Amino acid sequence: MPERVRFAHEDLEFARAVTFFGAIFAFAVTLLITTVDDFSRAAWSSLQALKATNGPSLLAFTISFVVVVSFWRAHHQGVTSLSAMDGQLLGLNLVVMFGIVLIPFTTEALGKLDLPLPVAVYALDIALTYIVLNAVELIADRRGLRPTRMTTPELRSHLAISAVLPVIFLASIPVAYLVNPKVAQWSWVLIAVLIPVVRRITRPRTTASASNSASTTQENPE
Repeated sequence: MPERVRFAHEDLEFARAVTFFGAIFAFAVTLLITTVDDFSRAAWSSLQALKATNGPSLLAFTISFVVVVSFWRAHHQGVTSLSAMDGQLLGLNLVVMFGIVLIPFTTEALGKLDLPLPVAVYALDIALTYIVLNAVELIADRRGLRPTRMTTPELRSHLAISAVLPVIFLASIPVAYLVNPKVAQWSWVLIAVLIPVVRRITRPRTTASASNSASTTQENPE
């Protein structure tokens, strides 16, 4: 069988891959502003007109800017912490890049069309991209390509926290069709509330246990 391609963290190929991924994120962020493109005289005649013509697009731009930057931060921290990268991880990262590049396209539809389908396509793109992004980290952990392996409690916490975003985005799709596209978009705010709650609930207590054990030892030396 052919030897599996593997790039160590110190290799030039690894650095090139990280640079390429960063450039795609930067390109996607730059493209987002092109989704706000009504520069007609009527649109800029007053603040009220500007809000009416470009307000939804600016809101969609803001949402996507936060999403892309959050994706970049999570991806950059995850990839740069790898001790090595193999062919499968490289391929999965390219899938993530595909989803990131689609965000400006779905953002434009989201900002200009008050319809359920743009919300559904946008939500599906974000949810699937996030799932693949987390799959990269889990596969790297399983293959020992991270400096340290996650413990079972840490893995459970990671899975619970990682499930919040895709669940909320996917759940917003039927809301867009059955209730209202705007309500579906506002439901995404729940992510900022639920992730800290889930993180607190599922946080491994090994550190606390170790601290208590150390305190007990100091108070009751043999």
